[in-house]
Amino acid sequence: MAEIPETFAHMLAAWNERDTKKIRGHLDKALTKDVEFVDPNYAIEGITDFAGMVKEFRKKYPEASCVRTSGIDMHHDRARYSWTVIIDDTTRIDGFDAVQVSKKSGKVKRVDGFFGPLPPA
Repeated sequence: MAEIPETFAHMLAAWNERDTKKIRGHLDKALTKDVEFVDPNYAIEGITDFAGMVKEFRKKYPEASCVRTSGIDMHHDRARYSWTVIIDDTTRIDGFDAVQVSKKSGKVKRVDGFFGPLPPA
């Protein structure tokens, strides 16, 4: 298994940060300034918009916990992992991310998020 970049821990910490004033600090350690994030609900570019998205999530779901539910499968500058969002001790949504990491800085430069399990064949 490839070494897991520290940036992944910082990105997850941002999603779990309850003090919205501290979210950007986590993201500055995790993301490139021109990060791209795409999932079924968002298509954003830039660390400022990413921080706004996370703050919006925290305000809407202040007690939510975001948990990585798999190891990180990584090769070259690509990674994938599964996650879940838990609210009131109940899983609200499962998903997975496919991530691209900057070869130069090791920071996350793109996240493609998917919700739920893969459809059957």
